Amino acid sequence: MKKTVLFIVPMLLWGFGLDKYIKSIDNNPLVKSKQKAIQATKEMLKVSEAKNYPKIDMNFNAFRLKDTPTTLFTVPKSPPIALPFGTKDNMHLEVGFVYPIFSGYAISNDIEKSKLEVAKKILEKDVVKRELYLKVVELYGNIYALDMYKKALYEAKKAIEVSLKKAKGLYENDLLNLSAVYNIEAKKFDIISNIQKIKTQEEALKNRLFYISGIKSDDIFSISGFSEKLEEKKIANLALKQREDLLVLQKQLNISNSDIKLAKSRYYPTVALVGAIKKQGDDLRLNGNGHTNADSSYLGLNIKWNLFDGFAKKHQKEAAIRKKEATMLYLNDYKNRIKTEIRNSFLSLESLKSLLKSAQKRVLAQKEYYRLTKGRFENSLCSADELSRAISALATAKAKLDEVKAKIFIQRYKIALQAGLKYFSKLAYIK
Repeated sequence: MKKTVLFIVPMLLWGFGLDKYIKSIDNNPLVKSKQKAIQATKEMLKVSEAKNYPKIDMNFNAFRLKDTPTTLFTVPKSPPIALPFGTKDNMHLEVGFVYPIFSGYAISNDIEKSKLEVAKKILEKDVVKRELYLKVVELYGNIYALDMYKKALYEAKKAIEVSLKKAKGLYENDLLNLSAVYNIEAKKFDIISNIQKIKTQEEALKNRLFYISGIKSDDIFSISGFSEKLEEKKIANLALKQREDLLVLQKQLNISNSDIKLAKSRYYPTVALVGAIKKQGDDLRLNGNGHTNADSSYLGLNIKWNLFDGFAKKHQKEAAIRKKEATMLYLNDYKNRIKTEIRNSFLSLESLKSLLKSAQKRVLAQKEYYRLTKGRFENSLCSADELSRAISALATAKAKLDEVKAKIFIQRYKIALQAGLKYFSKLAYIK
């Protein structure tokens, strides 16, 4: 039963602490902005897919000529005869269509590129979420450290108030001079001033956390976190496989491939089926004008093949190839950067663990020093100044210990996030 409680309590602390701030990121304006960008890109995908369908247009023209169109007929040995060739009033209605049969693979490649753009936008949203998660963790851990420092100062204030009461008693019995009493009082006000300073810093961090998460509360912050052991090789492998910012670059590389295919498609001819229902006349009945056919509907085939464009196709293809090469070089460099950052993160974590042991020993030492100094002061064997320094040193040692704990908490979550959102969500039980 005891083991069960020990397991559940950290989970409860997590569930009512950092967890809700992490989950709130889905409602962050930056994330919502990326979601809208995804929707916009999906609509552009539909635009690309629409190119596979027939294009139907309606065109209506109505105009009146200044003069009636005429033509001259010449008969040998007779003067030319001017005969009407049309009417002043002319109306044309055409409903035509163009259906692409072959586009040199341009349409299929454009659709492929649009799908990659959608996938890229989704990954970009996850990149923003990962960055915001890290900011939330950092703020949460720093608020915890300040809160613990504040509690240590309150303990120091309580201790110095007890010592001040004792000092006043000694002064009243002529066992301590007044300057010593004033010294302790000054130290008390120093502690009160530091408490106010810490409150201001803590409030500023909570305001930043509220700005990111949209949650304003006076929760008791806990840094229980997850207990899984972090392995550098595993984190590095996961990062290179599923890190969102790396996948964005890989999608960009795929988009560059699509750009090359699109550039090559311009070397092929395009073939389209064309046709129209076309009517014309001298009034809205469109039944002809007595000179030309009322119905000029048609069905045909259009083949278009560019033979020379000043080498534009060649340069466009070369530009797409160079863009791909640039992306590939940047991608390889980015992978090396990720591995270096993960290595450095683990080095920092090991350093913090060593610092934690030192801080723990420092707290034990300062507690013992304070106990001895307090006893010596009560027996008039040390000065009030020495007692004040002992109280201050103990508070500082406790604050340093909690600061190191917070830094380890932040560093562990930072490492988890370096592996990607999928791994982080698994550790943090984010669904």
